[in-house]
Amino acid sequence: MQPRLKTHVKALRPVDLARTAGISPSLVRTYEQVGFLPAADRSPNGYRRYTDVHVEALRVARCLIAGYGWQRALQVMRAVHAGDSAAALAVVDACHAELHRQRAQIDETLRTLERISRTQTRAPRVTAGRVVRIGAAAQLAGVRPSALRFWEEQGLLQPTRDGTTRSRYYDHEQMQRVQIVALLRAAGYRFDGIRSVLDDLATSRPAQALAALEQRRRSVQRASQQTMHATSALNGYLQNSVELDQPMGVGDHLTT
Repeated sequence: MQPRLKTHVKALRPVDLARTAGISPSLVRTYEQVGFLPAADRSPNGYRRYTDVHVEALRVARCLIAGYGWQRALQVMRAVHAGDSAAALAVVDACHAELHRQRAQIDETLRTLERISRTQTRAPRVTAGRVVRIGAAAQLAGVRPSALRFWEEQGLLQPTRDGTTRSRYYDHEQMQRVQIVALLRAAGYRFDGIRSVLDDLATSRPAQALAALEQRRRSVQRASQQTMHATSALNGYLQNSVELDQPMGVGDHLTT
């Protein structure tokens, strides 16, 4: 279903549209070419003629970039301008789901560290029947198996190895380390800083690890607010700037 843009009287040049966002006219043209903006009409002499729909599309696109990132924002805007609401909503849902996953992982690791802090003892090792192999360990942490191998090379992990197959196995203690390393890497920590946090845990001093995870949780909170703002802007754009041949149901979906 292809969207029909509402009819507007005033035509804007690329420089006029650029001024509304404080960017260059060449960047406006690039936004149109890649799909952040709907295609502009052309005057008889070939000049682009933008409207206030493009002004709103530009505002929303930049908001989506801040909330979803460049790649996902472009996927959303392209889908909207192609009339594919299902594809746009799938990207939006994925953004919110990823933040939820990060928040849940942080909260779970914080609970573990707080328990360690209270007991001042290291978590007991689980039985051999409860260890996991590298693929499952990577999936639980939301990273690739190659990341676990690299972190092992850096001395951050010490999985047990099968004497015959040399397969890696991760027990409860190693999985705690995997989660902590993954979160600290996502927060931008270098390996030296991660080693320091892990050393604190190994010596029953988890205060630094707790502080790092609290910082990461605040970062996710800020990202969640930006994503929510982006979703709200998208909802307004769909409702106010685009006419469809029939209702998409987008407004109801995004406001529930």
